Amino acid sequence: MYLRPYSERQQKLHRIIKKLKEKRHMSLKSIADKLNALGIKTHQGKLFSSGSIHSILKRKKERDKWIEEVRKKE
Repeated sequence: MYLRPYSERQQKLHRIIKKLKEKRHMSLKSIADKLNALGIKTHQGKLFSSGSIHSILKRKKERDKWIEEVRKKE
């Protein structure tokens, strides 16, 4: 089964978001505002919103869980 790995940008972005949320206890809205203030855009070139931050965290968690389940079956 082929699953494309995360790009370096995706990995860095996820690490930044996770650190801001867990270490600095920032809200999703605050994280989106911070990334926007730094001039960081989504992969589609748009501004971040709390919803886009939530989606990034959710998708990474779901993907990691799915990969773990696939590996257990092998």
